[in-house]
Amino acid sequence: MRARLRFVLGVTAAALVVAAPLVYATHENTHRRNFRVVEEGVLYRSGQLTPAGLDGVIRDHGIRTVVSLRTSRTAAPPPDSWEQGVCAAKGLKHVRIVPRVWGANEKGEIPAEQAVREFLAVVGAKENHPVLVHCFAGIHRTGTMCAIFRMEHHGWSADRAMAEMQLYGFDPEDMHEHISVYLREYKPRGKATK
Repeated sequence: MRARLRFVLGVTAAALVVAAPLVYATHENTHRRNFRVVEEGVLYRSGQLTPAGLDGVIRDHGIRTVVSLRTSRTAAPPPDSWEQGVCAAKGLKHVRIVPRVWGANEKGEIPAEQAVREFLAVVGAKENHPVLVHCFAGIHRTGTMCAIFRMEHHGWSADRAMAEMQLYGFDPEDMHEHISVYLREYKPRGKATK
């Protein structure tokens, strides 16, 4: 009987040791979807956070500015419009940067260049730090902007920045040729932070 009790207690203890981290990881990914540090105290990235997740990230990292790369394809408000109220209530800056096409238009201009300029202006202003940038999943739009940040502020090559994009979930098959071309041809404009 004692051997059986020890066995049951041992299995229960082992299950708790395995289950606790899994439960914690599931909770974190639900509320802090794809949250990552890009540069401590300067830039953080994520997918769309829950209200509780956003509150925790703001509290834990002292976020002053939230940049949303989300928009609505209809006339309806963007799906994360609730964030503006949260930021306003906490005295934080909320910036919405509308995603644009990465390929050249008929005039030879790249519409996404405007979004890049807006993003770099926000992260380049120290009074905005720390900044949290997100899109829906925190992979594609966020990954591309963070790659540009890495090249601009950390001197990374396009290959290194794109490797980090893949590390954080950007499937190489999703790498639209326009994004790849834009990143490979990107020329840093000069450090705006540090």
